[in-house]
Amino acid sequence: MEFAAQTPRQEAPCPAELDEFAVAFYERTLGRADFCPSGIADELGVPRQRAEQAVCVLRELRLVKPAEGVVDRLVAVSPEAAQMELLVPLEREILDSRRRLAGFKGQLSSFVAAFEKQARTRAESVVITDDQEEIELRLLEAAQGCTTEVLVMQPCVARETHELRLARPLVLEALRRGAQARILYPHTARGDSVTRAHLGELLPAGGQVRTTNEVRDRFLVFDRKTAFIPAGEGDAIAVVYEGAVAAFLAGLHARAWESAFDFDSGAAGYAGTMEDLKATLLDLLASGAKDEVIARRVGMSERTLRRHVATIMQDLSATSRFQAGVLAARTGLVDPALRSAA
Repeated sequence: MEFAAQTPRQEAPCPAELDEFAVAFYERTLGRADFCPSGIADELGVPRQRAEQAVCVLRELRLVKPAEGVVDRLVAVSPEAAQMELLVPLEREILDSRRRLAGFKGQLSSFVAAFEKQARTRAESVVITDDQEEIELRLLEAAQGCTTEVLVMQPCVARETHELRLARPLVLEALRRGAQARILYPHTARGDSVTRAHLGELLPAGGQVRTTNEVRDRFLVFDRKTAFIPAGEGDAIAVVYEGAVAAFLAGLHARAWESAFDFDSGAAGYAGTMEDLKATLLDLLASGAKDEVIARRVGMSERTLRRHVATIMQDLSATSRFQAGVLAARTGLVDPALRSAA
């Protein structure tokens, strides 16, 4: 079946800017059989160019029109007549658009039941894909159907992945529809200007944001029904349509949320979380974890991690990472239980 290409609709022109002179010009033309713009300009003692500008405004508002049978002469029109000519067609067009909108809504509602039935009987419980377009479509589907809450755990915006970047405007839209959103970032996100700029939009919309000393991984959960989690080391994403998995991730999020710190957009820098971050770094250093592992656990780049480690070593007067770990253990700055678990 072929469909005819739709031609773009022409928008109605916006009226030119109205000023007091245009009103004064119009008042001077009232009660005359016809008039010449230059004559009105002479009467008002203004340049003719200004009179022509006023005429342009009045023409667009349909308050003047050419006089019949007389060249280069105009006649004033009453506002009521101008309204009939200018506004009635626009109001009719608005009414037609509303009827078309209602018609489209009625037609689309016929497909809602079929869609919901398909969603309830979805054959696949897990879809693994690295196709960016498919990921975007599945994110859009989950977000548009979200009515209660969105849960997010992610690194700072500067290090976010493709699906998290796509999810940002969708989370904002879910908030505007009345859903709740709770987002967990690592403490290091507090020092990231791009993250703070994004949170400047998220917080006023009603989103709740906290930071924690460790973000083990990233995931999104919509309504505890659909989850988006990494699938391996590449760009592949596992979309899980299984309530039990989504509920499990929601539980992980809730436990991390309890010990996390509220994010205050007005507070500068790490805002009191630096000691918590420093303690976590010391624990991981004492465990012997590699830089790559530590950086991923706390949500920062390896370069930033090395800068923090250098500062910690300087504070402890340590000449090596091992010595820093030993000194931290002796002074009680690390948690032995956490170190053995790590």
